[in-house]
Amino acid sequence: MTLAPLSPIVRSHLAHSYPRNHAYFIAGGRLVPRWRLWRRYRRIRALYPVGFKSLVDLSASKGWFCLHAAQRLEAERVLGIDLHEPDLAACREVRDHLGLEGMRFEDLRLHEVHSRLDEFGGPFDVSLVINLYHYLYFGSRRAEDHYGSHEEIFEMLRGITGRALILSNCTEVDHLPRHMQVLAREQGRASDYTSQRIWDAAEQCFDISDHGRLGKRPLWRLTPRIGGA
Repeated sequence: MTLAPLSPIVRSHLAHSYPRNHAYFIAGGRLVPRWRLWRRYRRIRALYPVGFKSLVDLSASKGWFCLHAAQRLEAERVLGIDLHEPDLAACREVRDHLGLEGMRFEDLRLHEVHSRLDEFGGPFDVSLVINLYHYLYFGSRRAEDHYGSHEEIFEMLRGITGRALILSNCTEVDHLPRHMQVLAREQGRASDYTSQRIWDAAEQCFDISDHGRLGKRPLWRLTPRIGGA
């Protein structure tokens, strides 16, 4: 089967554009991570449940976690979410180049994934929230809308997660990027953004295990509680 070509522009985007810790290239039809991505990936991959068959990445960026799950880990159902159209376009081109079926890359918000879950085949065995949580809580330059409470966010994450939610994020306001600190204080919600407050909200829907830090950010594995929201 002749696969779709991968343009030089997309190859450069994957390997050299921001963020650097998502950079990879493709050689001989295989995904090859650059060093910073490999270091992150091996920590995250270690938390995947055995025999998982579906994955959603709620901040897909250049698509590594989705594409690798589909190509190398034999995930049958994969969804990548992002708000940055150049990243989504690159992800789709790589998907077509590699001939990977059964996966989608979409511009959606968390509540849209949650409300359209039947369309996507139901809850995903693995949900990834990597360096995204503060944008869900405060909004971002790309999407000003945000959610009203930690509880609301984790109730939706519980709804889309079948077996494991893997979360890594700054959990203290003072550790966020400067523009996010400003936004947090403008909204008057900075005092509610703490590790303990986030953990307590998550614990209403998940059992949580702490796996140290991924770079400078906490790394948590959350298992949905039976009968949770």
